[in-house]
Amino acid sequence: MPSRRCLKSDRNSEGKRKQPFSAFCRLNRLLRMGSLSLWLFLFCADLSGLCAADSAKSSEEVEYQVKAAFIYNFMKFTEWPKEAMDHDTEKEGAENENSELKPPMVIGVVGDNPFEKAFEPLLDKKIKDRDLKVVLIPGLGDSLKKAPDRSQAVERYFKDNEPTLRACHVLFYCNSEKNYLAEHLRKVKETSVLTVGDMENFIEQNGIISFVKENNKIRFEIRLNQAEKQHLKISSQLLKLARRVIQEKESNDSR
Repeated sequence: MPSRRCLKSDRNSEGKRKQPFSAFCRLNRLLRMGSLSLWLFLFCADLSGLCAADSAKSSEEVEYQVKAAFIYNFMKFTEWPKEAMDHDTEKEGAENENSELKPPMVIGVVGDNPFEKAFEPLLDKKIKDRDLKVVLIPGLGDSLKKAPDRSQAVERYFKDNEPTLRACHVLFYCNSEKNYLAEHLRKVKETSVLTVGDMENFIEQNGIISFVKENNKIRFEIRLNQAEKQHLKISSQLLKLARRVIQEKESNDSR
């Protein structure tokens, strides 16, 4: 019979049964600990195993919580030009009396949001000594459904959403936007925004970082030449972790 010291109660101090330790509790702890521990967790995390560890979450919820943590780390290992970091549309045209107040780092989710509450554990964290903010941006498809003229609808959509899009440092394009991805990426190709997606052929259409599944694990690919064109500097540490890094020519691909 095991000693009393080895036995652990399944009840808390109030006599209530403890909830099973969720994989996402561990993920949240790792977010507080530092990047290396989090990367190791993300690369070893099997999606089916995470689902089994937290049966209350659907497989899609599990997948996008992991992707949210990846995006958080993409931002930590990417450098934006100074003008992109200092731009704050909320203060545009007005004097900023407190010069020490830094604009937040902004993630824009474009289209039908699959993340739901996945970013919530990250919102109290800092990136480059700045607050993190997530904004939801309506999909282009919603505008096109009711418009007889596609070109006018596209122009109107980007005009209406331009201030929000311009404030973002990262834009994640949801699968609902797969038929309109060319218009989206064409609009931001001259801006210093890190484009991320998980739809098929995202990186072939000049998206910068694309999520892929490999052996039921989340991996990512990077189109480095597109990042450079948009004046983004991606850390060599992040490049080493990528499943594939694409340069200008396919023959120069690594990994």
